[in-house]
Amino acid sequence: MVRFESGRQPQVSLHTLDTKNMKNPFKGYKWYTWVIILFMGFLLLSRLAPMLTPLFSGDSGHSRSETATVVRVIDDDAIGVDLDGWRYTVRYIGINTPETNRPSRGVEFYGPEASARNRELVEGKTVRMELDVSSTDRFDRLLRYVYVDDEMVNATLISGGFAVASAFPPDTKFADRFENIQIQAMENRRGAWASSPVLA
Repeated sequence: MVRFESGRQPQVSLHTLDTKNMKNPFKGYKWYTWVIILFMGFLLLSRLAPMLTPLFSGDSGHSRSETATVVRVIDDDAIGVDLDGWRYTVRYIGINTPETNRPSRGVEFYGPEASARNRELVEGKTVRMELDVSSTDRFDRLLRYVYVDDEMVNATLISGGFAVASAFPPDTKFADRFENIQIQAMENRRGAWASSPVLA
């Protein structure tokens, strides 16, 4: 019974509650339903792990690296990788290359050569990927510095004249280094710089 007294909140005794007719929110769920829910949650966390790591690491991911296998070369600055059984698209940090896969812009000057060089460097290989600050870009591609053995692919493409240095804050860990490498490529007329109208 609930009693009301003037100026006081109603007091409810637990003994007066009809617990027999209260609905159990978990009733009707079989044990295997919860197993499936937990399993799906685990799969989701595994899928998001590479994207969430920087949020929970004290150094914003600067020393975090991953090992993956390149399963596809998408173009000159992006690859598809297998990372812990999951497929991801990876965009190289700090560089920009001629377009080859964007219909609105067509195939740009030296684009096919840059794509071929990227394929030569990484296709089918095991690579080490290193974070800077951001884990992904607005297209949900992983942002990484990519290494084959001890060779950084990002820097190699700039050095060969297949890419230009392009810094996008806050991912600028190697920005100065990339700029210096580009200057050397321009001075030595490597790759696209050999016939670039900019240096004519």
